[in-house]
Order: sequence, then structure tokens, then C-alpha cells
Amino acid sequence: MDCDEARQLLDAYADGELDLTRQLEMEAHLAGCPACKEEAERIASFSLLLRTNMELYKAPRNLKSKIRSTLRKEAEPAWLFANARPLAYAFAALVLGFALAWTWLTFYQNKDQELVTEAISNHARSLMVSHLVDCRSGDQQTVKPWFNGKVDYSPPVVDLTPAGYTLVGGRVDILEKRPVAVVVYQRGKQVINLFIWPATRRKVDLDVQSERGYQFCGWNQAGLNYLCISEISGDELEKFEDQLREHVSL
Repeated sequence: MDCDEARQLLDAYADGELDLTRQLEMEAHLAGCPACKEEAERIASFSLLLRTNMELYKAPRNLKSKIRSTLRKEAEPAWLFANARPLAYAFAALVLGFALAWTWLTFYQNKDQELVTEAISNHARSLMVSHLVDCRSGDQQTVKPWFNGKVDYSPPVVDLTPAGYTLVGGRVDILEKRPVAVVVYQRGKQVINLFIWPATRRKVDLDVQSERGYQFCGWNQAGLNYLCISEISGDELEKFEDQLREHVSL
């Protein structure tokens, strides 16, 4: 891969949109090209700045009443209203219930997708800009206290070396516009980014899945959300989750 080809793919690379083969080619090129690596870091920093400061828009408070009013009008033709008003209301309520349930389900599915997409981008960026950890240590007694004062909670840092997962260290990243703790492990040559944050607004619950060559899973335990991103196999990631769950509950 030459510089011209690499620069055309930098935006997609920063967003984690390349397939695994292209990503590996890009990483190999960036490792040997300071100019392209500097440009990749600039794009990644700008992307992080945008996501951190981007405004979120919520649906208006009166949306529910507007939907109810619209459904009532659609569900009450004159002849039915005159002869079966209770039936029309029941039908409108049923339709409204389905509409609200579908809206709720779609909203949370979209929120999960946004969360996973952001975490995958952070994972790819941590490998790309050599910002895998801020505290590099395989000692859990060093990494755990390092988070004190950097996040407003105490993330568990577990030693999983006996299970084949080496503790690399920790860093602070951004998910959903808030700082989150990231504990980094390694399995062979593959990195596992474990994002941890309080389950205050909603609880994460995601089975092992794959997206754009990355494996991910998420769960909540003892008031905290956990989200894992890696290139290891789905079976290996599931074993990692089992090991972590077991040790956290001890």
C-alpha cells in the first residue's frame, strides 16, 4: 500500500469501517510512514473532538400526545364513531401501544448500535495512534489505583494471567460523551479492550456478536456495564467474559 492509497482510506480507517485485511494493510503502512501516521492521528483527534462536543437531540415531551391524537383521528371514521366509540378508542389504544413499544425497542437497539460503533472506533484508534494504555503495567495493584481521580467510580482490575489473558494496563476513553475506564488485556497477539462504566442510565446486555471483523459482547454486573472489543474469536471472547464474570463476583 502506497501513501496515495493510504490517504484515501484514512477516514474509513479512523471510523473502523475497513475490513480486517485492509485494516492490517493500513496498520503496516502507518507503522513505516510517519507522515501518514501523523495525518491518521489528526483525523482521529478531530473525530474524538466532534463526538465529545456533539449535541444530542431528544424527542419533544408532547410527542406521545400528538401520536395519540393522530391515531384517534385515523381510527374514528364518522360511522364507527357514532355506533362504536368504545371500540374505536380500544383500537387506537392498541395501535398506540404497538407504536410506543416499537419506538422503545428501536430506540434502544439504535442506542446499542451507536455504543458498539463508538467502542469499535475507540478500539481501532487505540491501536492506530499508539494510545493503547496510559498506565502500562501487568500488576493489578498498580493499574486499579491509577484510575483514582480520573473516573468517578472504581473499576475492577482482574488478573486473568492463569486463564491466558495478560493484563497490559489501563487508560481513560470517551463513550457516550462521558469518560470511561478501559482495562486492556492481550491474548496472544490480539488486544482486548474492556470498557467499564456505571450502569446508571441503562444496562448493557449484548451476546457475543461480530461487526466489521471485530468481536464484541457486553453485560452488566454489580452496578457496572462491561463492553469487550477484540479481534479474537467469538468463542475466546465468550471464555474471557466467563472468566471476568467469575473473578468480579469473588
